[in-house]
Formats: sequence, structure tokens, C-alpha cells
Amino acid sequence: MIHRRDGLAALFDAESPGVFGFLLLRCGSRALAEDLMAETFAQASGLFSKGRGHEVTASWLRTVARRRLIDHWRRQGTAREGLAKLAQATKPSPAPDTDPDGRVEMALNAMSDRQRAVLVLRYLDGFSTSEVAEAIGSSYKATESLLGRARAAFRASYEGATDG
Repeated sequence: MIHRRDGLAALFDAESPGVFGFLLLRCGSRALAEDLMAETFAQASGLFSKGRGHEVTASWLRTVARRRLIDHWRRQGTAREGLAKLAQATKPSPAPDTDPDGRVEMALNAMSDRQRAVLVLRYLDGFSTSEVAEAIGSSYKATESLLGRARAAFRASYEGATDG
């Protein structure tokens, strides 16, 4: 039988790089991503200690991590300030396993802050266009247009990284 501690350690080994990358991409701060990851795994540890470790999945961890980040932004002020921090995060981050050559990261970093923010919110975080519009304080039509320009900028930058 696997002990609770062994199960949590195995889960941490397997999932911490993905959770860290998930948070780092959204907040742009290594220190903050590490803190939020620690909070996420502390919550997972609580379930393991109650004998409910089987409930902790990769999806569960990312959901908790996203909630911890939103909580952080709320503590810091408004969600809009959090979005501004996301948009201003220009420090390169390590490429996730799904982007081993870093082309996606390079393409995102080549974009304007606002374009990068709407793409992350829409396609990585799964918000609807209406929700993205509300988050950035823009109309639906303006956000739809911004998303179109952002997709075009990403495509051009990504294809440029491929050609280079």
C-alpha cells in the first residue's frame, strides 16, 4: 500500500513542473508562482491527509492554482490590476513540455502586452470573448477585433520563429 506521504510526493514530482509553468505564464513572477504553487500543493496535502488524495488530479491542481492566483490579485486590488500585471510580465519563462523549442513562448513575448493578455485569457484560461472584454474593460466588438489582431500577430511571429 502506498503511504499518503509517498502519494503526495509522487504527485508533486509529476505535476509541479506543469503547475509552476501554468502559474508563471500567467503571473510573470517566479517568486509568486512558487508561492502559489506551494499554496496549491498545501491544499492537495490537506486532501491527502483526509484520505481523499484520489481526488487530486492535474486538472484539479490547475483549477486550485488559478483560484489562488485570482485570490492573490484580489488581495492586491482588483482583477483588472492582476490583468495589468499579466500583461506587463515580459520576463522569459522556461518553456513548458508542450513547447520544447520555445517557439510559442518567443511568439508570445514578441507581441504587445495587451495582445498577449487577451490570447492567454481566451485560449489558455478558456474565458469567453465576453469575459475577456469585461476583464480588460473593453467592449465585445473591440475585444473581438483585438483578438483577431493578436491571432494574426502570433501567427506571424510563430511562423517567423519557424523560418529563423
